Amino acid sequence: MEKDVACAELLGIMCGDGCLSNPQRKNHVKYYVYCCGNKLKDFEFVSTHIPFLFLHCFGKSVIAKIKNGENTIYIKFSDKALFSKLHNLGLPIGVKYSNLRIPSFVLKTEERQLAFIRGVFDTDGCVVLSKQHRAFAYYPRIEICSKSFLFLSQLLKILKRNEFFGSLSRQGKGYYRLELPGFENLKRWLFLIGSSNKRNLSKFEQVSKTYLNAS
Repeated sequence: MEKDVACAELLGIMCGDGCLSNPQRKNHVKYYVYCCGNKLKDFEFVSTHIPFLFLHCFGKSVIAKIKNGENTIYIKFSDKALFSKLHNLGLPIGVKYSNLRIPSFVLKTEERQLAFIRGVFDTDGCVVLSKQHRAFAYYPRIEICSKSFLFLSQLLKILKRNEFFGSLSRQGKGYYRLELPGFENLKRWLFLIGSSNKRNLSKFEQVSKTYLNAS
């Protein structure tokens, strides 16, 4: 994977389940980089793939840890130089959703855009199978959720430019959902974007074996 594409994917992951924070403690400022996942569903993704991206993009070795008493696996470290690089690449500091945008670095090429969307999908997205009154028992739908309507609008604009079709809707209090329904969207996603997370890859494989061949 080319370094700029890997960096775009990492930025997508950070926009999904990551953050930058710089708390001041005892007259000393810390520069934390943090990202996390579910230890049962995302273990390999957080423990292996994300560390690979940090090393490949920035030469930074990181280690994932498990939170005691929780189903959370996370990466957290303090590095002022890398913190600044990530911020300069477009990641907001602190509570991110009011400032969440696709970074200009990502927008420079289509390959970076699709890698960025893959990173967001692998943290804040999933594949849903819903019952439909049709020849097939279930119907696939790709979803990405966020507290930022503007951010999802930017993602959908890129996806439509790449011949996907979908919509945005409100999902509960303070959340929004991007939806790409149907087999054609799923096939195109597998061809153009894919996934680096075993959780999503397993669902793609399940849908492909059971439904795509039949369609």
